[in-house]
Amino acid sequence: MMSVEGRPQWWSLTATRTALRLVPRGGARDRWQQELVAELYGLSRAAQARHTIGVVTRAPALRAAVTARDRVTPPEENIMRKPISCRLHLHRWHTVSAEDGSGRFRECRRCGKEDADDGRANWFSGGAM
Repeated sequence: MMSVEGRPQWWSLTATRTALRLVPRGGARDRWQQELVAELYGLSRAAQARHTIGVVTRAPALRAAVTARDRVTPPEENIMRKPISCRLHLHRWHTVSAEDGSGRFRECRRCGKEDADDGRANWFSGGAM
């Protein structure tokens, strides 16, 4: 059980969550809200106040960064589309030549994952983890 001092104050939680409503709905808002609220835990009241003021004053800049037209969104990996054997790290490796001709590497035939183990396969799992 966490002590009362470790929990965020209600005003700090409310102000942080309200400030992040400037960020458009979706994954970015959810991620930032979870991260910034989690940082409040264990802080003293003074530190919570400083953190909350920082979130409130920087929320417009965060919105601008999230909604920028030139923002590059990382591709989301849909793990449920991978075959079950690949999710269990039981890949079917084959050797492939690099496009630039710089060498060869191993790649899974089913999911396309590249072997980060430089060809040293883990015999138990059928490939690199």
